[in-house]
Amino acid sequence: MNKVEFIHGLNAPRGQFIDNISVNIRRNLPRLTTKRALVVGGGPSAGDHVDDIKAHQAKGWQVTAINGAHDWLMGRGITPDACVLMDSTETVSTFIKFPLDECRYYVASQCHPAMFDKLDGYDVCMWHAHLDDASNKYIEEHDAEGTILAGANTAGLHAIAINYMLGVRKMRVYGLDSSHRPSGDHAYDNSQQKPVDEIEFFFKGDRFLSTGTWAAQAEMFARFWRQYFKLGMQIEVIGDGLLPAMARHEKETLMAELKGS
Repeated sequence: MNKVEFIHGLNAPRGQFIDNISVNIRRNLPRLTTKRALVVGGGPSAGDHVDDIKAHQAKGWQVTAINGAHDWLMGRGITPDACVLMDSTETVSTFIKFPLDECRYYVASQCHPAMFDKLDGYDVCMWHAHLDDASNKYIEEHDAEGTILAGANTAGLHAIAINYMLGVRKMRVYGLDSSHRPSGDHAYDNSQQKPVDEIEFFFKGDRFLSTGTWAAQAEMFARFWRQYFKLGMQIEVIGDGLLPAMARHEKETLMAELKGS
């Protein structure tokens, strides 16, 4: 069978397209835009990029805080538009000292009731995190309209999934380091949840101090980055640490694969 080649072209000179665009782009009309979000965790590198976060929020990017990054952002003049919480211990209620009327709180059903009590009267959206088959069955029996988000082990990864579900297709991630610095493991004081299983990890010759949970988060994110890319999501990871290193390597690997295909 002979291969058929289709010839296509423009229905007017290219210059006319540009002329039309130059006139119409100045019209005061709503734009079809891609939803954009900044996801900000509490990793130590977040403190290096406060001005960058402010600049992008000023350009219309929505800010999603993870856990204690909510109050940390507020202390730096940044008002979060959303906050994702999923910790089941009562400590989670200390993450939000100053709830905001203008912020939407995505609180996992597994969170301690003290968190829900603190946010009573505010804009709260409850969601379910996958735990195991028994818990999923219970949720399905008692909350048929609820959505269970699976495949992630941290609030940070779930924050990315929630933004994708909300239609976000451009994302910048800050403070999702999955590792410590000598000066501390968070941008803010997190002494009430000090990690106890600190381990040395090596990736591409670089040494990182992390935990089993955070290393798993970094590995999951690297896989998720590739999947999100295929779904049309652009995710840029800002900062240093184990997760950013693995994410950048995954991006370089995928770009090389696409270039060679």
